[in-house]
Order: sequence, then structure tokens, then C-alpha cells
Amino acid sequence: MFNQYPISDEIIKALEEMGYTTPTEVQAQTIEKILNSEDLIVNAKTGSGKTAAFGVPIIEKIEKKGKAPKALVMTPTRELAIQVAKELEQISKFKKIVCYTVYGQHNIETEIKNLDKGVDIIIGTPGRLLDHLERETFNPTKIDYVVLDEADRMLDMGFIDQVSMILKQMPKERNTYLFSATMPFEVRSIAWEYMKEPDTIEISSDTKTVDIIEQQYVKLERHEKRIYLDRFLALYQPQGCIVFCNTRRCVDMVLEFLKQNKYKADALHGAISQARRTKTIEAFKNGKFNILVATDVAARGIHVDNLDLVINYDVPIDHDNYVHRVGRTGRAGKGGKAISFVTGEDLMTLYEIEEHIGVMIPEGELPSYSKAHRKSKQVAKKTMQKKLPRFEDEEVKKTRVVKGTARKPERMPKPAKKTKQKATVKTDQVPTNKVSAAKTAEIIQNYKANKTKKSFWQRLKAIIKR
Repeated sequence: MFNQYPISDEIIKALEEMGYTTPTEVQAQTIEKILNSEDLIVNAKTGSGKTAAFGVPIIEKIEKKGKAPKALVMTPTRELAIQVAKELEQISKFKKIVCYTVYGQHNIETEIKNLDKGVDIIIGTPGRLLDHLERETFNPTKIDYVVLDEADRMLDMGFIDQVSMILKQMPKERNTYLFSATMPFEVRSIAWEYMKEPDTIEISSDTKTVDIIEQQYVKLERHEKRIYLDRFLALYQPQGCIVFCNTRRCVDMVLEFLKQNKYKADALHGAISQARRTKTIEAFKNGKFNILVATDVAARGIHVDNLDLVINYDVPIDHDNYVHRVGRTGRAGKGGKAISFVTGEDLMTLYEIEEHIGVMIPEGELPSYSKAHRKSKQVAKKTMQKKLPRFEDEEVKKTRVVKGTARKPERMPKPAKKTKQKATVKTDQVPTNKVSAAKTAEIIQNYKANKTKKSFWQRLKAIIKR
């Protein structure tokens, strides 16, 4: 329980509203050390609850004095910056701590105005943070806490020099916390240079991926990828799914294919504007569509609880990217499934990934059309049955409520059959222009006496012929 730590009731109340009851392993090992003002290097797998691990103790220790920021959080992507800021805002809801996000492709003049109003925690990407420091739009001298989130990703994206330049401008009397899924030499060198005797916390794991994720790969030809993408989606009917591609062009092609097949899908890659990317991520989280096609730019910036399927449409070239892609599902202790499409050209890369994560990924079976779409029809049928209303007579409903008193509703009486009426002949209907009145009277008299089935006009015609 979080109340075992010396943190305020306001934070505990906020955590309860967020559904946080028991600390995760990384939170349990980190919160108390940060409260004790120790520098930390935390090596933990993705999806382990790292944001709350540093967010809870930092928010607890911040004192609101003046406009200058007290904490700075660096993230490799805009998406991750927005995600971290949102979670920190939820944690600090009752303490009224002001969090603000800065990143590229966002109006810098708007950022400057908001920073001038005063903020407590700044979350941003290295490039934009460095831009603000050069413009002197905020005062870094009051910053007591610096967090490097996903440090290895910042290294991969070429931000390591910018990170070093930012750290050089931070006060020497501060605490620094470095969180990373992997620990390459360059990341450790930052720790040695800019941190004070940091304690290292390594969250043990049998594999570098989330253990509860069911992983498999399927062998196919390149031209078969779209066919089996359709079949796997029909077979598993995911609430949330990310389809990862290696290139933007591939993302656009897959998205077009999915939309042609009536799937609710959208795309995310570096060529899309930041405003649209933010809206896309929010729409995906809110369930407005259930399939997101993305490049690795989204691999560490999206945290969706209901993501139950990840499909590697292309096998990632970078081995660590496989870990981060697969880590999108199975978050917060929930299960998930990851499927990789492997062509003959990808086999060696697959073997290298298996060696990297220390686990053999089992080969799966390609689903047939009938198997995939049989499942799809069954799910559709159940969905329709749930949606269709049940119409019942009010009297029937009442009798069903009390056990043992139910009775069948009375049947409505059948409507009486209509009987054919015999035709009657009126005297005024007989034509008088061709025969005399006496002849007409004779015709009528003969008609009444005659019981044959011939019609009146047939008999009239016969009489005239005589």
C-alpha cells in the first residue's frame, strides 16, 4: 500500500482515484530512495510503472515558491512527454502542482507565455528544452530534480549531446534520476559524469520482454502479409491493436488496405503533424478506433490499457525495438499477444532477436480464411444479439418477476373468415336501349328462375340471339 510511505493524503487520494492500490516492483524500490534524496539509475522493463515511481516522491517533495520550475523531466518523444505530463497532473491533482509540456512543432510563443506564468514541473524533449534554455524563458537555478526518462531511446535518436548540454546548465546541488530499459555504455557514461554516487536498481526479469505476453511468429511471403493481417484481425477481434511497420510508406499502404476492408484504423508516423498525432493518440485511447498503424516513433510514447494485440508487420531491424513494440501490450499486469510476420529475408534477424531477449519465440499457424471469418461471424452474431431489444408484453414481464407464477399470455382470437356475397341484379342496371320493356321484364323473370352458373350478361346475350 502507498500509505506505508511518508507521503501526503492528497497524493494517496489521487492515486486511489487513478486505481493505484499496490506499488509495482519498481515503485516499491524507488519511492523511498527518492524521498531520501538519493540519485538513482533504474534499469526496468517498459510498462513497469516508472512514471509514478519518480512522480510520487518528486511531487511530495516540491514546495510551491515563486514561478521558477522545481523539477525537469526529459523524454525522447513528444508523445511520451504528453503521456508523462498527464500522469503527473493526475498524481498532483489535489496538491495543485503545475505541470507543463514543451516539445517541437508546438507554438513556442504560447510555451513562453505559459512558462512566464509560472510552472512547477517542466516535461519536454531535449531539443525544445535546450531552445528554451538558450532563450532564457525559464530560470533553471531553482531546479532540484532532473529525470531522464527512456535514456537509451534518447541515445538511439541522437539526443545524447543535447542531454549533456542541458545537464551542464542545471544546478550542481540537485538530484538526478535515470530510467532506462537497457543500459548501453553511453547512457552509463552520463550517469558517471552528471550524477552523484547513484544507487542502481535493476528490476529482475527472466526475459527482457513482459513475461505475460504470448509471443509467436508466422512464416509467409511478402505479398501475403496483407492477406494474413486481415485474417489475424478477424480471428482475434482485438479491442486495441498496434500494427508496426518499418517505414512511413508501409504505414500508409497498410492503413489504406485496412480502410478499404472497413476496419476502424488510423496512422502514426514522423511525417504527420504533432497536432494530428496528439489527436490520433487520444482518439485511440478513447476507443474511437481500435487499430493503429505506426512506425517505431510511437513505440515508447503510447500507454494504452486495453491494447491486447501487437502485430509486427515488419520485423524490426533494431533488436531493442522488438522489446519496446511488444511491451505496448500486456501493460499493468494484463495479458497480451504479439505476432511477428517473418519472410525468408527476416529469419536471421529473428534469430538475433531471440538471442538478444534470451527466449525462443515459437512459430505459429497461419489461419485459414474459413477459420478466421467463422470466428468473425460468431463475434458479430453475439454483438447483434446483445444490441437487439427484447419486446415483451407488460403482463408477461410481471408474471416472470415472481418465481413460479409465470403463465403464458392469452392468445388473441383469430379473425373471422370473410364470406363471399352473392351478386344481386338491380332492375335499373339492365340496359334498355336495345330491347323493349316487355323483353326486359322477361329477362329478369328468367334470371330469377334460372339457377345455372352462367353470368347474367351471358344469359342476356343468349336471349337476344333468339
